[in-house]
Amino acid sequence: MKLIRKELLFASFAVMFFVAVVPAQKLTLDEAVQTALKNNPSIKSAEHQIDYFKEIKKTGTDIGKLSATWMHGQYNSVYRDNNLTLLQNIPFPTTLFNQVQLGREQVFGAEQNLIVQKNNLVFEVRTVYYQLLYLGANKNLLLSQDSLYADFARASALRFKTGESNLLEKTTAETQLMEIQNLKRQNDADINIAQSRLQALLKSETPVDVAEVLAKRSLPTDLDSTLLQNNPTLKLARQEIRINQKFKQVERSRALPDLMVGGFVQSLTGVQSLSGQDVFFPRSHRFAGFQLGLAIPLWIRPHLARAKAASFQEAMTRNNAENYEVMLTGNFAQAERELEKNNATLNYFETSALNNAQLLLSQAKKAFNAGEISYVEFLQALKSSITIRSNYLQALNQYNQSILKIEFLLGKF
Repeated sequence: MKLIRKELLFASFAVMFFVAVVPAQKLTLDEAVQTALKNNPSIKSAEHQIDYFKEIKKTGTDIGKLSATWMHGQYNSVYRDNNLTLLQNIPFPTTLFNQVQLGREQVFGAEQNLIVQKNNLVFEVRTVYYQLLYLGANKNLLLSQDSLYADFARASALRFKTGESNLLEKTTAETQLMEIQNLKRQNDADINIAQSRLQALLKSETPVDVAEVLAKRSLPTDLDSTLLQNNPTLKLARQEIRINQKFKQVERSRALPDLMVGGFVQSLTGVQSLSGQDVFFPRSHRFAGFQLGLAIPLWIRPHLARAKAASFQEAMTRNNAENYEVMLTGNFAQAERELEKNNATLNYFETSALNNAQLLLSQAKKAFNAGEISYVEFLQALKSSITIRSNYLQALNQYNQSILKIEFLLGKF
């Protein structure tokens, strides 16, 4: 039992060591997107759906099974004869045409669904990637804060020891340092969560990480709302209308009669009168003919009900498409306003706030070291500088995320 426990303990440590030493694969944004498009199961599922409907399309010309009937016996005279009858029911040509058209539209729908899945996946990957860039930049900021507060804590401890300050200053400095260290732990946890999400999107067997640094994302070349017509989900919704239109036409055409084409070969053993002369025909002699007919539905109500149900389905998809277009236009307008707001905030930080934060920090450190200001004033200046830099990173992240949302709505992937 002790041996088993030791082996299990060794195996656990081995697994932990292996996980710890496996380095994260650093990827650029483009590499992450391409990896996700290649590996993600939702994309593969959408590709299989295209293959499925391509095969279904081939069934549009299905004319059913050939009926072959063999008859043997005394159906004509005392002699035993035989009869082979072949009969094929063929759907009305309009029905076959509509079925082929329906199959084609279903293939187009599956192809459009693949584009939707790609657009959604790329948006998710970009969103998580930029979130990781922000968290990485925030980690560096917290590290610099940790260094500042550590210096402050050491200086306060020394001042307290020499009697130049009181216990309140020393305790305050240590408390601020512990708060920053707690924020670092929270930020590291957020990084791990985002990395796990990115790894899942990429379906990577090894951990992944970003290979870039946080920067301002470029605006799309055009932000015209008319380009919303290229939104993949809107195109898919409109394609669903066309699919249901063809489905309705198929159901209506099924109320038309089927065509019946056939023929027979049989023996008629016995004496037949030909030109006034009796001629005996043995069973080896064959008589042949053909058949033409119509298969008319006597109870048409089920066909009409299916056609009416298809009309309701078409109306439903049309309403859904119209509603989605309205929501899409509203979301795009909201995204534009968010972009304007975030751009204005970012400009404020870039043009003045960041410079002021740096100046405030440097002057406060000099003044505190020179004994010109108290520790309370120094902490206030330090917090103000740090808050400005932290808010700048948040503003930059929100600006980038708003651009990603606009690109997603425009279908730019």
